Amino acid sequence: MKRLMTLLLAAGLVLGATSAVKAADFKMSGLMQHRVSFADRNFAKGNGDDKMRAASRIRTQIDVIASESLKGVVFFEIGHQNWGKSAEGASLGTDGKEVKVRYSYVDWAIPQTDAKVRMGLQPYVQPTFTGIGSPILDADGAGITITNQFTENVAASLFWLRAENDNDPDMAEHDAHDAMDFIGLTVPLTFDGVKVIPWGMGAFVGHDSFEGENQFDRSFPMTQGMLPLAGKGELADIVASSDKDHGSAWYGGITADVTAFAPFRFALDAAYGSVDLGTSKLDGRSFDVKRSGWYAAFLAEYKLESCTPGLLFWYSSGDDANPYNGSERLPSIDPDVYVTSYGFDGTNYGGAAQTMGYGISGTWAVMGRVKDISFMEDLSHVLRVVYYQGTNNREMVRSKMISNPQDSQYSMIYLTTGDKAVEVNFDTEYKLYENLSLFVELGYIRLDLDKDLWRGVGYEAKENNFKGTFSIGYKF
Repeated sequence: MKRLMTLLLAAGLVLGATSAVKAADFKMSGLMQHRVSFADRNFAKGNGDDKMRAASRIRTQIDVIASESLKGVVFFEIGHQNWGKSAEGASLGTDGKEVKVRYSYVDWAIPQTDAKVRMGLQPYVQPTFTGIGSPILDADGAGITITNQFTENVAASLFWLRAENDNDPDMAEHDAHDAMDFIGLTVPLTFDGVKVIPWGMGAFVGHDSFEGENQFDRSFPMTQGMLPLAGKGELADIVASSDKDHGSAWYGGITADVTAFAPFRFALDAAYGSVDLGTSKLDGRSFDVKRSGWYAAFLAEYKLESCTPGLLFWYSSGDDANPYNGSERLPSIDPDVYVTSYGFDGTNYGGAAQTMGYGISGTWAVMGRVKDISFMEDLSHVLRVVYYQGTNNREMVRSKMISNPQDSQYSMIYLTTGDKAVEVNFDTEYKLYENLSLFVELGYIRLDLDKDLWRGVGYEAKENNFKGTFSIGYKF
């Protein structure tokens, strides 16, 4: 009997311990979206792209919360699934394999301190306040972030991001030069009516860290964003044959938000970045595998009862006339600019067009905007008018370092000092239910390139470009 009681007591303790381990709250949130759009997504005349497209996507986040000091997060993505594409599971029969893991991390507080640690797959976003988006980094990656609130006014975040490692498909053994690691620091300062965040980061860049499936394709963001133009030269060979096994990258910036003069609001973003992978050869000549540049953006807006008008300006450095001395454009890692809803990613359904690109390198622009326009309950609008012009020297096109302006889309469509564009957006949201909204987005881009310059490399652009999108978004 005593032995039986001992066994029952032991079983009870085990079950009690198990239930204590499992005592966590589960919280699920997400977004389901469906979109039908008609848009000019490619500026080249006679490009043959489908203007009519429809797509779906689902985003689901699950928080496993043990306490205020400990939780785990996993974020799943399904889609984009372009309707009719069998590879994406959206043709007749569906059943495609489109489930992806975006985040997977654990948040925990260091006992008896105010410091918090995040480990795993997580978002890394450059600090900004102007609403322009992130011209340098807005992406998900693997690493560690440590944050601490030192005082009411001062905090800091230190992070390590392993952007690339062991992706060279031709290496049978370990490659000591294929890693790309970033270490960064942000210091948020908060005062009455003023927020300021100075930030900086540096990286060790192995000359083989750009290797991998399709990474030297023009669609790979770090190839476009961190390296100079090389014409028809093979970037993989140029970088791999540089005289540095490991290059370097560093960035420094500051962003500020001033609300002390409400209803006026002012914001400033500024940053400088440099990437240096040494010297290589192109067309038998010495070629600097370097890129360094800067940008600054300023926003002023005034909040009224029924709308908020504002003015935004940015300037970003451009390439000079020498194609062999590296690039003078702002280097980017994986940017995401959402300043407009046609040319950029400011749409209510991400990636609906993005014809102007993901970054702002090599351009300047001024935008007039009126947002939060509302004269009826549950109905709101935003109107944007933008003028763009390039800051890149025409010689880069004449020397055939680039022959299609949209080949540089991750930095932004390549505009020289003789190229300009105008974009107009008018977007509407109607809240049908508390969690369900209908969106209608209308856009126009007038692209005015230096025709003689671009014809010299075989490119001719469609000047008038249009977009119309209808979508629904269900948040849960």
